[in-house]
Amino acid sequence: MLKFGIIGYDHPHILRYAPTIAGHKGVALNSIAAIGMNKGLARKDAGKFKAKYYEDLDEMLSEEDLNAVYIGTEPSKHLEVVEKVAPEGINILCDKPIAINLEEADEIISIAKDNNVKLMVPFNPPYQLGVIRMKEMIESGEFGDIYHLNATKYGKIPTVIKGLNTSWFLDKKKAGFGGFADIGIHAVFGLMWLIGRAPKKVYAEIERKVHTEIPVDDFGTVFIEFEDGILGTISAGWVNPLGFPTHLDAKFEILGSKKAMIVDKPYHDFKVFDLEKTESLNWWRVDIDRLIDEFITSIIEGREPAITGRDARAALEIIVAAYKSSETGKEIALPLN
Repeated sequence: MLKFGIIGYDHPHILRYAPTIAGHKGVALNSIAAIGMNKGLARKDAGKFKAKYYEDLDEMLSEEDLNAVYIGTEPSKHLEVVEKVAPEGINILCDKPIAINLEEADEIISIAKDNNVKLMVPFNPPYQLGVIRMKEMIESGEFGDIYHLNATKYGKIPTVIKGLNTSWFLDKKKAGFGGFADIGIHAVFGLMWLIGRAPKKVYAEIERKVHTEIPVDDFGTVFIEFEDGILGTISAGWVNPLGFPTHLDAKFEILGSKKAMIVDKPYHDFKVFDLEKTESLNWWRVDIDRLIDEFITSIIEGREPAITGRDARAALEIIVAAYKSSETGKEIALPLN
């Protein structure tokens, strides 16, 4: 079994990733290091999962012999964590975005390569059943000539998540970006994965629309021109109202010369009604389990994971170009110089 550690309890993804890692049959979750926020939850989970609890990363690395870690810190800390764990020969599952800028992304990729460790970033569209089927149909040619792909990903502002301090999302120095990048980077990667063509141009408008009191953006729309003139559009951000039945709402669409398709239920869910609200709950999500399993399997088999550091950098490059386009009001050519 792989000896696994968790570093950071800052990202809300920890609510799904911690139990999924702990429950994987090929893993022994033996340590949790809360080096930022949410120490109380991290300590509680360490007890629940029978893992050793730390608040100092150096102490954990000196005492534990780990094969792999999940990095759930704020993005501004990703590089400093990788600098410490990669030389120890520890494989890395690093939450998105891989870094707050392309320079730090390049450093992370280089450090992982120099130390011969696996580096994976967990984007979920390739592990959502409806999106998988869309990819299969694209590859089989069922759509004919592809004209347009669209992704919509709306969520509630993360600061409303109960039981977690997620205030770092509103600090650009820690998060790197705002609400569009937070949610939209999954959609960016999803379109790149679906179409399998290089992006050539980006135009975007990113702004504060709903939460006008916050210091970062909460919404954006991006136009991406891929090779062969295929157009991709993405609309994403923290725009779901508190009364919306789910935290996240996602949709993928494709238009071709022979066929069109909409995936408007990436997750299987059911609706619960009471006297005050309607709430949709996921009853079967395969994406997190399969992401964790892919990372673990890549280590065991000694191969590159399905989503590499270079893939994550490519998605980040589109995000960086989108913000640059929004700031300048101009179309941005890719790759960036």
